[in-house]
Amino acid sequence: MKQADRSLIQVYRDDPAAIGDRLAAVAPPAANATGPWAFRIQGPAPAAARYAPGTPEFLYWELAFALDRGKRMWTRLAPRPGTWTPGAVLPAIPVAGEDFNAFYDRKALNFFRGVDPKTKAAVYSGESPDVSTHEQGHAILDALRPDLWDAPHFEVAAFHEAFGDLAAIFGALTEPVLDADVIGATRDDPARSNLVSRLAEQLGKAVRDAYGPDAAPPGALRDAVNAFRYEDPTKLPDSAPANSLSAEPHSFCRVMTGAAWDILVALFRAAPGRDRAAALAAAAERTARICVAAADTAPSGADFFGRVARRLVRETAAREGAAAAHTVGELLVKRLLLDGPDVPAELSPDEDPQLSVPPDDPTGNVALARAVAARLPGTEGALLARGTRGALPEQAAGLRVLRGRWRRDLRLRGREYGPADGACVEIADGFALGFDGGGFLRASRVHPVEDRDVEDAKAFVRFLVRRRRVAEVAGFAPDSLALARERKTHAVVRDPDGVRRLKRIWIARREVS
Repeated sequence: MKQADRSLIQVYRDDPAAIGDRLAAVAPPAANATGPWAFRIQGPAPAAARYAPGTPEFLYWELAFALDRGKRMWTRLAPRPGTWTPGAVLPAIPVAGEDFNAFYDRKALNFFRGVDPKTKAAVYSGESPDVSTHEQGHAILDALRPDLWDAPHFEVAAFHEAFGDLAAIFGALTEPVLDADVIGATRDDPARSNLVSRLAEQLGKAVRDAYGPDAAPPGALRDAVNAFRYEDPTKLPDSAPANSLSAEPHSFCRVMTGAAWDILVALFRAAPGRDRAAALAAAAERTARICVAAADTAPSGADFFGRVARRLVRETAAREGAAAAHTVGELLVKRLLLDGPDVPAELSPDEDPQLSVPPDDPTGNVALARAVAARLPGTEGALLARGTRGALPEQAAGLRVLRGRWRRDLRLRGREYGPADGACVEIADGFALGFDGGGFLRASRVHPVEDRDVEDAKAFVRFLVRRRRVAEVAGFAPDSLALARERKTHAVVRDPDGVRRLKRIWIARREVS
């Protein structure tokens, strides 16, 4: 071995079981714990070397490689430089326990070890970049949109899973060798299923072996190349075989993941040039920027998929032009996410154009708060604007756009809510306000909570109760690992203000059994 090779590590660029993937020798990532989207792998770093899969040293470097790839991508793509919800550095735990799973819990990225009951082979979820960057995607979305974490809506929960899948896909397509593999395997047509569109192949096989053929489709846990179309999740069954849609977020997310892959393929097909692998990488980057912008700006609610879809068209128009936006709109119509391909502008003229906002602190203005409250139903709540997290107002159509929400509690009453009977869930009215250069309000858009949102929130909690996912815990800092062992994703906690609220505790790579 050459002297220069001794400092290399070997890793999988894609899932260990992906057809076409292979171990690759790469330089070990450095400076993981500094800068935007910093992370730290639990335990001391092994000396850089080409360790064999299945060893603790390989798992450490595989996780570091995949999360570093994501760190570099999100530093480019995220609209604001990143600090995680848990803090400046996000911990990653290589083996948090025995399970076919991985999850993010606002404390760390947790990965697990399981044994395939048929092959008897050990399966480490952290050895798959598909899995690790999916969980990293959950943490990214939580940092950008913390309001989505506890939002009690089917489509918000499903979008969190779709965003994780897209994080894995976009990260993989930053690898030139994987771009070339996709082009070669699909004969220049990435609308065909391929090693990047198929996600978590190894974990998917283990899940099928453990829980039966309906637990995951053959060949992967999920595939972005699919034909699923939107249906009202409140009218879907709680669970269904892998080839059908259900209300369960990991199943329902495939509608949005598939729609985003459709957009990627459309941008790729329209791209000029003979280097089709490079065109695929560029299309993935452009699609990622559109998807991240839509995720960052779509207001929460029962119709979250539709709101994201409209934002996808608007962002495409702003970045790619009207023709591309029309194409994207047509694709989303085929997925039944939109009624028509043409989406109107988000902001409309405002009836209070003389409201002045101090340019240095728009969210602290009393007049602004009163103006927002006047456009919302008469109810008590808390105004939370994007500026409270240090973000710069968005520029759109010559206006500074300030986005925020008016947060309030919805109390649940009835035995059908199980442990959540008498507890509250958080619902929110969304708003977008457009200010000109002088700080005057020129346009606004308000998304008030409507009856559909209330009924969807109640139905979502009943769904969780039927799935036995809700626990009641003492205090307001529950043990997420203990609840994960009990398969409880949510818990009723008593917040410091004394109110019992239903909170999400962790979010997983796959539906728990």
